[in-house]
Amino acid sequence: MLLLAIAVLLNYFYLFHGNTPDRQAWYNVFYAIPMIDTLILSVLMAVLASQSVDMEHKGNMWNLLPTLESRASIYLGKLLYGFIHLTLFCLLQMGMVILMGVKLGYEGNIPFSLIGSTFLAELVSGMVVYQLQCLLSLLFPSQFAALSIGFGGTLTGLFLAYVSTKAWTPWSVLLSLSPIGMDYQRATRTVTLFLRQITPLEILTALVYLFGIFLLGLYLFTKSEQGSLSIGAGKHKASKSVHSRLPVELIKLKRNPIWIPFLLIPLISAVIGTFNFTQNQGILQNTWEDLWTQQSLFLGIFFLAPLVGILCSLLWRMEHQDSNWNLILTVTTPEKLVKDKWMTAVLLSSVCILWIAFIYLFTGKIILRLPGAVPELFWIRMLSAAICLAAVSAVQSMLSMIFHSFAVPISLAFVGSIAVFG
Repeated sequence: MLLLAIAVLLNYFYLFHGNTPDRQAWYNVFYAIPMIDTLILSVLMAVLASQSVDMEHKGNMWNLLPTLESRASIYLGKLLYGFIHLTLFCLLQMGMVILMGVKLGYEGNIPFSLIGSTFLAELVSGMVVYQLQCLLSLLFPSQFAALSIGFGGTLTGLFLAYVSTKAWTPWSVLLSLSPIGMDYQRATRTVTLFLRQITPLEILTALVYLFGIFLLGLYLFTKSEQGSLSIGAGKHKASKSVHSRLPVELIKLKRNPIWIPFLLIPLISAVIGTFNFTQNQGILQNTWEDLWTQQSLFLGIFFLAPLVGILCSLLWRMEHQDSNWNLILTVTTPEKLVKDKWMTAVLLSSVCILWIAFIYLFTGKIILRLPGAVPELFWIRMLSAAICLAAVSAVQSMLSMIFHSFAVPISLAFVGSIAVFG
């Protein structure tokens, strides 16, 4: 319920806080809802799905629970859990929209048709993402992989919103079902919102995603046994020596593909930013500064802190399993344990900053051949970013130590990013 309340609160600040009503006030709200909820709703569903499925992985209960209930019943129960939370979110959101629209004096009658179509679009798209995240959480015992794919998909869905309204990915379904369209006149730089007709093909595509992922998830869940479907399960080899030269926290990550999201998500963000940069030269200037604003926009605001949150949750995951706390503290001190985890998070975060800098420099110098030298301010930004991520790593490590859930600290990192942006 706390996550639902936070999601609705973020919607309020994005949709209404500081906004002045105009003639298209209702249209502005219902155009903005799919944009912000492609981000917020996707993350909310990913967190709920991870919490729902993680119990089977964490407690080694794949073979125990089916002795009490059929696998199909367990899977349908998980979907019902997500559907109830999703419905509550949509009801709270639409109630807030009606209340704030009346309170702020929006022109015209309350658009119940827009409310109904947006409500149904959020239910369908939310369940598409939730089912997909349940499937990913089923396939990957380590929830960082499922959540990382979810964040990458969300980022891709946001990018595609600027290219096309078609549902090219499951994370783009909500945008494809938006009842409000936008017409931008480049010559006059004016924006006009209009009521658009959702096509039968868009509805059919959404339903194909919904029922296709449902049937695939039901099939895999009912056929799965512990370790039989999990990607990477049973493939890890023991270290050659107990006395490895690597620090213990790095040994944990040695064969874990944690590097994948740290490489791919900044790369996806850079591709999005470079595309926007090249397509909006009428508004932006062909400078290093404008390229940086585009490449760092979504990454810095929304995704860097959750990436660090994923890493810290992964580092603390072993301690939260079984009785590992008592076992680990027999061979190390609490101070050293906390310090090692924080230093590991800082190290990998710093490597990520270097990767972001490399992408930026490569894009500007080799691909776009921007004039002039790289601004000195860029290097100050990189140093500041590394210091900031060190502080974020400390906070996320503390949250991951306190919360046994893998997903809750990550969701709090995302909420913190949005709150700072607001």
